[in-house]
Amino acid sequence: MKSIIYWLHSQPMRVKVLVFGIIMSTIPLLLISYYYYSNVKPDLEERIISKQELVLQNLTGEIELEFNQIFQQVQMFSIINDKEDKQPIFYDLLMKNTSIEEVVIINESGRIEEKVSRYDLNILESNERWFSDEMWDVFQSDDRIYGEVEFNQFGQPVMKIALVYRENERRNAVGVTIQLQKIIGQISSLKQDDLSYLYLLDREGKVIAHQDYRKLWHQSPEADNKEMLGVREELVDLGWTIIMEQPKTTAYEPINDMFMKGLMVAVIVTLFVSLISIYAGLYFTAPIVLLDKEMRRLKAGHVASPIILNRNDELGQLSQSFNEMSQELQEKSFRLKQEKERLDVVVNGIGAGLALVTKNYEVTWTNPLLESWMSKEEIELPCYTLIGGMNTPCDNCPITCPEINENADTIMRMQRGNREERLFRHRVFPLTHAIKGEGEYLIVIEDVTEEKQMEEKMIQTDKLSALGLMASSFAHEVNNPLATIHVYAEDLIDRLEQYDDDLDEVEMALYLRKIKENTDRCKRITGNLLNFSRKSNWKVSQFDIKEIIQNSISLVEYSLKKKNVLLDVSIQEEMPYMAGDSIKLMQVLVNLINNSIDAINQDGTVAISAFQQNRNFVFKIKDNGCGIPDHEMQKIFDPFFTTKPVGKGTGLGLSVCYGIIEEFGGTIMVESKVGKGTMIIVSIPAETRFKEDKQ
Repeated sequence: MKSIIYWLHSQPMRVKVLVFGIIMSTIPLLLISYYYYSNVKPDLEERIISKQELVLQNLTGEIELEFNQIFQQVQMFSIINDKEDKQPIFYDLLMKNTSIEEVVIINESGRIEEKVSRYDLNILESNERWFSDEMWDVFQSDDRIYGEVEFNQFGQPVMKIALVYRENERRNAVGVTIQLQKIIGQISSLKQDDLSYLYLLDREGKVIAHQDYRKLWHQSPEADNKEMLGVREELVDLGWTIIMEQPKTTAYEPINDMFMKGLMVAVIVTLFVSLISIYAGLYFTAPIVLLDKEMRRLKAGHVASPIILNRNDELGQLSQSFNEMSQELQEKSFRLKQEKERLDVVVNGIGAGLALVTKNYEVTWTNPLLESWMSKEEIELPCYTLIGGMNTPCDNCPITCPEINENADTIMRMQRGNREERLFRHRVFPLTHAIKGEGEYLIVIEDVTEEKQMEEKMIQTDKLSALGLMASSFAHEVNNPLATIHVYAEDLIDRLEQYDDDLDEVEMALYLRKIKENTDRCKRITGNLLNFSRKSNWKVSQFDIKEIIQNSISLVEYSLKKKNVLLDVSIQEEMPYMAGDSIKLMQVLVNLINNSIDAINQDGTVAISAFQQNRNFVFKIKDNGCGIPDHEMQKIFDPFFTTKPVGKGTGLGLSVCYGIIEEFGGTIMVESKVGKGTMIIVSIPAETRFKEDKQ
């Protein structure tokens, strides 16, 4: 059964439609025929048996009636048997019943006393006995005696019966020999049809009457090994059995014929339905086969031909939808090829190395540029070894910590062989629609050596520009303490040469202290200036925010005095130390304070405040200068954009500040209104996640 189902599943649609049509047409007919056959068969059998029982009852009644009439006649004969002249009575009995061949009177010893025969001479032999042994035994006890079936001199079946009567306390009997030809003829003539058999068995089971004369005087035909459908009636007194039976094959022949006709009808209907199913299968499945063919062509990458069906049903709509889908798919395939070509150009020409990495840190794909940077053996390493140069996964990587929403933007240094050391920016992007195991993360590696060098040049240029603008302020700041030193030194020398008696050790110490104080002041100013102008890489250290602000103010102190600008400094008490590059932060503060001073014409105010808020260090530089117009707000962080007069600015200040604050992991915001002033807010995380350089 499973093999048939498997075979059916493997067949095309048209074969399934044909099989379905045949099954749905034949099974109902077969079920109806079987139901009719299984219900009609018992009913037919019951009707046949009822008919046979009725026939046998009638026939048995006639036979018993025949024998009862004979016994009545014999009984009448025994009553009038006391007459001396008995011959007329004998002949009268023979005339009234033609079935009787012989009449005898038997005494109590079983010998014949008188005899009248229809065909023999009425001569008594001496001691002639009429009873058989079996009849003699019955004579001793019963009043009615039945003999066995015998044959007379003419070969006709006969039977002896006797009726006992008493005469003078003696047990005598009147016996008659009866011809059975009438009864046999009655059974033989009682033929219902060509299919039924009616026969009569004697006590020994021999056939004494049968509709088929070839079976007379044989044993009962029950040994034919045929399934028979019949009934039997017992003639108890005679010991006979009358049987009427019919072979089941012939009894069920009508319904078998009907069933065969039903099968023929089923075959004809099946053939007719098969033709309809074939037509329906071809009609309904031909479009499906055509659709399947074109789908295979489309799957193989070929151009599918339009399917034209002049039909308005679902298959027609399906073909139309397929044509629209095929055209749309071809257009999208062409666009996809275009996008792929563009993507290949972008991936290969982007100037950055790309790699796909799984959750297990396995590199599954790289673009040609990254392959040119790495050897084949290196690409087979885990990403944290290939890129990070470590033996364990990175702590701040989205692959290791999926809860991190950032892209792990870090700068690393790598040196391949004898080549020069290069700087690379490494970023990780999670892919939301990636196939598992093919790479769930995209790693972008950019060579930013030239970019970083350019940034350093821009920062240094900005420093030099600021130094140029602060040159006069620096000279003034240094000249004041130098003049003081000069005065004290010259006065001390004069008094020493003149051997001034008033010059004691206390006064000399005062002179020297003043000289040292002004020398320290010059040293501090030049030190701050040198630190500010020094070209250095990003160095992380712990520093005091208050000290950095004061050092930054010292570099712009002359500019504040020159414009008579009031400086208001507010620093939160007990500020914790900050981690980062102190020189970079000082450059940001100097640039912002200088911009505030430049925005003030005369007699203005610059307010500097620093405090900790929500785990962030916040710096605010506020002035009451001219402000920034709204249409210039979007450009203030662009490199080389400036609103200052020629010679007063390079346009790099705010751009450099933005880059430095971004490296701190912080933000910078500008709020400004024309004519009222500007406020710049710098926010840097207390736990600064600055960008590290990795070797």
